[in-house]
Amino acid sequence: MGRRPTRPRRPTLSRRAALRWLAAFTGFLVAGGRAAAQTTDPEPRGVAIGDDRCPACGMAVVDARFAAQARTEGGRTLVYDAIECLADHLNGHAGPVPVVSAAWLADRVASTQAASVWWPAEVATLLHHPRLRTPMGGGLAAFGDEPEALAFAEAQRLAEPSVLTWDEVLELGIPRPWVPLV
Repeated sequence: MGRRPTRPRRPTLSRRAALRWLAAFTGFLVAGGRAAAQTTDPEPRGVAIGDDRCPACGMAVVDARFAAQARTEGGRTLVYDAIECLADHLNGHAGPVPVVSAAWLADRVASTQAASVWWPAEVATLLHHPRLRTPMGGGLAAFGDEPEALAFAEAQRLAEPSVLTWDEVLELGIPRPWVPLV
């Protein structure tokens, strides 16, 4: 008996190469779907206390009452431990400036230490006072309106507080960072 004729082999991927291709393709689909979901979601996400790290200073977010959040044009969510970190990051005092499509600030009165109630940065009323204790020491807190901010300042016995808009906070932060340099 002779040898059986052999068929020419079709070019095939090795099992390892096929698995790598499948993993890469699956990752592409998942990443594309995630990015699409992020860019269409106009709302901020909840803060993961102790797990979220501030991209400006690197500290963990430990008090949601002072947190801030920004969404980049690419759909990435940046969570800050303090409003002043977001302002400093946008002003170029804390690394490369992110291009953001939206920013939110935690309402100091309505939020708890574990969960934030958010205001879009452009509609929030900000209170600044050097004696206002914040995670980074910049003395900024956000409120729904000016009477609420002033009532908080009075309750905390903060004499002569500054009430600011988000644009004013950014403008005042250009020449010097809000986070005190140590």
